Amino acid sequence: MTSILLVPFHPPGHAEPMAALAGQLRAAGHEVTTFSEETASRWCPDAPIPPHLYSADSATLFRHIFLGDLEAMVRDIVDLAYDCGAELIVADVMAAGGALAAQRIDLPWVSLSFSPVPALDSYRTFLPPHAVDSFAPHRVLAALGLPDDDVSLLGRTSPQLHLIPTTPRFAGAHRLPDEVALVGPFTEVPTPRTRPGGRPVVVVSASTNAPINLGVRALVQDRYVAAAVQALAGLPVDGLVTHGGAGLAPTGPIPDNVRLLGRTPHDELFDRASAVVTHAGWGTVCRALVRGLPLVLVPIFADQPYIATRCAELGLGIALDADTVTATELRDAIRAVVEEPRYRNAAQEVAGELRAMAPLATAADLITASLQPSEG
Repeated sequence: MTSILLVPFHPPGHAEPMAALAGQLRAAGHEVTTFSEETASRWCPDAPIPPHLYSADSATLFRHIFLGDLEAMVRDIVDLAYDCGAELIVADVMAAGGALAAQRIDLPWVSLSFSPVPALDSYRTFLPPHAVDSFAPHRVLAALGLPDDDVSLLGRTSPQLHLIPTTPRFAGAHRLPDEVALVGPFTEVPTPRTRPGGRPVVVVSASTNAPINLGVRALVQDRYVAAAVQALAGLPVDGLVTHGGAGLAPTGPIPDNVRLLGRTPHDELFDRASAVVTHAGWGTVCRALVRGLPLVLVPIFADQPYIATRCAELGLGIALDADTVTATELRDAIRAVVEEPRYRNAAQEVAGELRAMAPLATAADLITASLQPSEG
């Protein structure tokens, strides 16, 4: 048994797959502790900006809004590592304190990404170009007494093992360092089941990110959801629309074949579904693909355009532009993925690959193996 400290990034799209990995590691017999705001004594990511930062430069302010007080985060992770007797830290690359804490106390560590982008600098897809320099490491490293380097605070991957939640086929032809493993998405892969009879069920989902994280893109997402509701009108399907998190409930007339559910766990909905209309967040896309569900993808921000493009290229669904999408375009796309077998066949092929990969078990095995001394 190994004592493992997990350091997740706090948004649901990161915290939920990390929780699934924690469950797998516990099932394998490891003692698992998860760092969070509740375990921290100094770090509070949602606290108001402290007065001493009122005159700080814009890069420092943006980093603080994104991560909170990073130096406090590192010190809290170090304290928790000592308290739980951690032998290994497993850290989301977006939770920059995990890598720095491991370096500070010379503890073995594994990094992982919750984006399928096959690159060590996938953080660039989440930031506007002008914000990348906000995560230059020099001031933070100096404050923590660590050697200086040029590696972004969001790009610090373990030289021992770095996990990316994608498959070789989804990633395509990319050269990656030897320590990188493509393990598939960190989600449970259910046993295939026969879907209930009756009319097809189409689920419409949106991001769970808070509006402040999406900025103006939250308005784009609200527009997409409203268009999707109207697209379902007149189709011979039952529509289930989740609209929690970042957006407001659609206004205007709701078609008779549509139900607004608010924020609802996806697994139970997708078990009933015939197709999924989505903002192309990786967590949602994964839950659909492990069930062999075809997709209509309307990416809003971050890595979602990449995900939507790859799904379309692999024949898993139809990608549409969120800035210009209309109810008519969505209606045509929904009809196509429900009625044309090629989309479902492609999605079911991916589901079979994911069952064979057993992503969570594979990730847990690789993490365990990383602690074993290398031969030679």
